[in-house]
Amino acid sequence: MAKSYGVAGAVVFFITRRLSLRGRRLSLEEAELVEQYRTLTESDQVAMRYLIGAMKSVSRF
Repeated sequence: MAKSYGVAGAVVFFITRRLSLRGRRLSLEEAELVEQYRTLTESDQVAMRYLIGAMKSVSRF
């Protein structure tokens, strides 16, 4: 990643790419971010999914 997004931004970035990552192993950094996401409470995970959805809807990529 070229920019520094912080932990939450990085988790969002990697979760949105989850489908494209199924064909390869996760890097150490990616695995750590997924583990951090899994340690969130259920309500925080739901909030992250809403945030990801909002980011996708306004993304130009």
